[in-house]
Amino acid sequence: MAHFGHARVCPHIQSETQVRAMLEALRHSNEPEHLVNEAKRYLRGLKGHLVQMKRQKEAKEHAAREAEAASVFQAARAPVWKSAPTVHF
Repeated sequence: MAHFGHARVCPHIQSETQVRAMLEALRHSNEPEHLVNEAKRYLRGLKGHLVQMKRQKEAKEHAAREAEAASVFQAARAPVWKSAPTVHF
């Protein structure tokens, strides 16, 4: 049950590298063709999901870095006279 459902708790199913290795092993399998085809279909879908999740994570991290850089840039552009206290002589 660890391989199916929404949780997919098996670490092999959560690794794109492991899924690729399983697909490669299926190419050399001597199991009945209909079983191999179903397994390939499942693993290809899983691999696509893993790639999509990886891209989403990278996009989210990139957006966070961009926001951080923009805030630092805006802080650096702030006029000094606005942030420094006024001194009268």
